[in-house]
Amino acid sequence: ILYMQHYLQYARYLKVPFSAEVFLHYRSAIVLLLALVILSFLIDFLLSRSFLGPKYRIILAPGVIVHELSHGFACILTGAKVSEMSLFEKEGGHVKHTKPKIAILGPIFISLAALVVGILVIYFTSKFLSASDISLVKSGYSIKDMLAENVALVKNVMHFAPKNWILLYITISVAVTMLPSRQDLTNAFFPLFLLILAFLITSKYTHILLPIGLFNLLVLSAINLLILLLVFSIIIFAISNIFRRG
Repeated sequence: ILYMQHYLQYARYLKVPFSAEVFLHYRSAIVLLLALVILSFLIDFLLSRSFLGPKYRIILAPGVIVHELSHGFACILTGAKVSEMSLFEKEGGHVKHTKPKIAILGPIFISLAALVVGILVIYFTSKFLSASDISLVKSGYSIKDMLAENVALVKNVMHFAPKNWILLYITISVAVTMLPSRQDLTNAFFPLFLLILAFLITSKYTHILLPIGLFNLLVLSAINLLILLLVFSIIIFAISNIFRRG
């Protein structure tokens, strides 16, 4: 009976693929990623239903180009052949490719390439932008700090040099378009699920936790700009509704 109780307890332990320690360590990264997804979804929802319509994505051409080229470059690295690439369509672009030669990791890398590259582009361009006008990335990363940075950005935006206007436009366009499409998520869902499950189980039993400070900082850079764009999107959406009712 004692042996049976021991095995039952061990079986219950195995049912949960991660421990509280693992969850607490990565919870900030999980929350930030969810915030990133929600902000991008809200911006797309508002702008696509404004007077701009789905064609608003044409205005975001730099971000679309970065998004599709990221997929194309990831295809080359994973051994997938690109059969078709389109950068300028009414609703964005697309990349058609064969199956990658690298199993499991290949589809994940291709599908999430735009997100990874987008976050890196936003972080480094934000730091370059802060060199002369204002910092988008500071030592404080609370919601209050992020809102304060955006308010300061709006106050200083009229004093921007021309090159920083261009840089801000590119950065925002990348921020809006960097999320994986539905097709990207569909292609990567199963291998990504297996990879995450293996990662959680490994972390649980080895107690090896990856440092996430830099990752959080990168994602926060993107969120900071998306907050600013969300406010702009709400204004555009409200103005559109006023004219429609009129």
